[in-house]
Amino acid sequence: MRYPVDPPPSLADQHTLVAQRYAGYFIGHPYRAAQQRVGPGAIQVDFNRAWQEPAVVSDGCEFCRRLTDEEAERRVAGYQHAIDIEVLRPHALAYAEWLGSDGPVDVEEVSIAGMVKRRGVGASQANRRKFIETHGDVIDVKPLPLIDLPLRLKRKLCIEWNHLYRDWLLEHPDVRYDFATRTFYREVAVPEDETPVQVKEWWHGYAPDNPLPRRR
Repeated sequence: MRYPVDPPPSLADQHTLVAQRYAGYFIGHPYRAAQQRVGPGAIQVDFNRAWQEPAVVSDGCEFCRRLTDEEAERRVAGYQHAIDIEVLRPHALAYAEWLGSDGPVDVEEVSIAGMVKRRGVGASQANRRKFIETHGDVIDVKPLPLIDLPLRLKRKLCIEWNHLYRDWLLEHPDVRYDFATRTFYREVAVPEDETPVQVKEWWHGYAPDNPLPRRR
């Protein structure tokens, strides 16, 4: 029987470190943001060095072979949403007041693990982004808009993320990945009366998706 496996938080930290290398594109210099910390010193920019585009190429790993332009756009958008959530956490009250007064974006429909669900206005990705873009004066740390990266950089970013998944799976040969449901799992023998519980974790927003036809 398949039993879901949760990737460790350290894998999410590695995702963030990779993404920060691409954030320097917007500044022109290497960029580094402290995790779980805001205020003075949380953002560091090395103005002594110019930002250089990472020299990344795809290879034969399964994740890279399935990467499409549409998939790269979706995964970077999912990562941006996760970062926006963390940035807005200290400003939950101001965000709630804005939702109730400004008539923001309508309720969205989103696809999660192949299922279409309605997302409330408070959890809307578009609403969070709009609030951040229009309230920079009250936000402690404003996230850089990785969703505005050129497509070539989004693809490179996803390739590096793919290699994180590939390397983690190589270190854990008993764990597998289902591209159709975007879930990690292992085959285990469990009692008939025990059903594994599926939980939504951090990687669902920007894990590799069900493969789409590749553009010619």
